[in-house]
Amino acid sequence: MRKIIGILFFLLALPVYAVNDAELEKCREYTDPSVRGKCVQMYKRTDTRAASASCKKNLECWSQRYREQAEKYCGIAFERRAASSRLWAQHWDGQDFDQVRWLDRGKGVMVYFERESNVVLQCIFFPHAPARVRVSLAAP
Repeated sequence: MRKIIGILFFLLALPVYAVNDAELEKCREYTDPSVRGKCVQMYKRTDTRAASASCKKNLECWSQRYREQAEKYCGIAFERRAASSRLWAQHWDGQDFDQVRWLDRGKGVMVYFERESNVVLQCIFFPHAPARVRVSLAAP
């Protein structure tokens, strides 16, 4: 009985991590509920969190992890702007963003950008809220 109580206390003392919206979105891609549950549990594991924290320190790793989502949501935002503005339509042609820099390293927020001849297309991407992007045109 003492062993069971000891094991129970041990299990309760293990850190439990919350799964953020971006991770949940990845898990929602699975239609099978058991696979989706395993995906969520994977993101709660300590080793997965450690690997994520290590990747977050490296801009190349972090930007590659979120590049697909960033291109999707940034592209949607640029297309919306281009549909309502000739200036934006003149510069937006479905480009993929070939450069990236940190905006807020601690929060993992990045700026994906593309330099054109007379303008820079910028997209601020928030990994924990991928649909919340901010796009802009700037002078080079």
